[in-house]
Amino acid sequence: MIAHNCILLSLYSILTFNSMMVESTKKVSPSYYVSQTFSPFFVITVNTLETYNQQEIKFNEKEIKMLTTPVQTYNDLKSRDKVFDKFDKKLEDIKCTCLFIVKTKLVYLTSILERLQNGGPIEVAQEKLNVLKEEAGYMVLLFQKGNIKAGKWFWSFYLKIMAMIDYESNKNFFGETPFVEEELHSDITNFIQNCKDNKYLPKNRTESDLVSKNDNVPINIFQKLRASLSLAVDYVYVMQYISIDHLYLKPLWEEHELLFGEITGSAVEWRPTIRRHAVEVNKTKEYIENRQWISQPFGHLSYHKLIKQIISVRMYIFLWVMLVIYSQMNLYQLTFFYWKAMDIIDRVQRFMPCTDNFFSDVVADFRCSMNEEDQNNFVNIIARISVKVKVILVELNGRNPNGSDWISIDINEEFSVDMITTFLQEFGDNFNKLTTLNYELALSILVEGN
Repeated sequence: MIAHNCILLSLYSILTFNSMMVESTKKVSPSYYVSQTFSPFFVITVNTLETYNQQEIKFNEKEIKMLTTPVQTYNDLKSRDKVFDKFDKKLEDIKCTCLFIVKTKLVYLTSILERLQNGGPIEVAQEKLNVLKEEAGYMVLLFQKGNIKAGKWFWSFYLKIMAMIDYESNKNFFGETPFVEEELHSDITNFIQNCKDNKYLPKNRTESDLVSKNDNVPINIFQKLRASLSLAVDYVYVMQYISIDHLYLKPLWEEHELLFGEITGSAVEWRPTIRRHAVEVNKTKEYIENRQWISQPFGHLSYHKLIKQIISVRMYIFLWVMLVIYSQMNLYQLTFFYWKAMDIIDRVQRFMPCTDNFFSDVVADFRCSMNEEDQNNFVNIIARISVKVKVILVELNGRNPNGSDWISIDINEEFSVDMITTFLQEFGDNFNKLTTLNYELALSILVEGN
């Protein structure tokens, strides 16, 4: 019974971003089956979207509750995997339909570009382009919130619309055939075949026939997406104003304090990474200035990868120091600060890459240790984190000939209540700035590119 409680408590609040198994010392079910991964608003929106699928995928009230309610008892685990697998299939079904919509819009977009290149006024095209940008933006957000890849063609489509909206600045950077790149047509062709093989699209009907006889489908999708509270908020306050510079992480070019600032209780050798960062910034500047993102949206992701590693290693160092401090407390003190720590961890976890299950794993073990009142397990968690940090730092800085680990943790003094509170505040504040920089959205480009 204790083991079951430990599993449920550790998974209750872990916000995971995909459906991969959590490799833990505790043998647990995939955490996305038991966590409140999706909001009710999002699930209801997905459930109401129409597709070109002849076999409609719908969810009843019991299934919707299962998708939106965390596990309360061990018996609640029954059938959850089937419901979540069904939800994944619904999202894939929607993506197949959106793919057809994008393919149709590409013809329209090509027509607009041709008119602009022949001297047509941008003012005439602006309203149409803004509508296309909104529709593409909602599709990107839909799949981001659904924790599945949108597809390179969605991002490529979106970025080309962005380029055309600023046509006067970008007109010399459009090639003769800007809409026939590999990341568009090859991916579209392959994915259409995949959709047909998985029976999301009928094999015996042509695309034009399917679209012409179901012209209400795109109307339904965009009406529902615009009306969705969970998507509309992100679009109105983030996606609507996102710039190319933000998507390629320009706001982080000069953020040395955020990226390389001191972390209480640790000493990190950042100098090799700082030099790498300067090189990557120059490469990214050139990539943006030459408008290479118009024809090759995924042609330069090394800066995204560098930033992802820096943010990840800083997150793990904070956890490492926190656990060292907590291992020195008595149980009463630890219980008091535990909830403060978990509040911050839940808030900053969204900045971890969606493919990084290690973070969710160690947080699960931390929760289990607290539930079992076993601080001895902190030693094992700390050891695992230290290995992870050192591996990433070697990748960032290169292997040091003298065998240095690039980091040291030194907690000599006993932390007072005020000092621990300040440290936890530092933990949260260090990452909260990423919210205003739209880091999560920019990071999704790297996820697509991998």
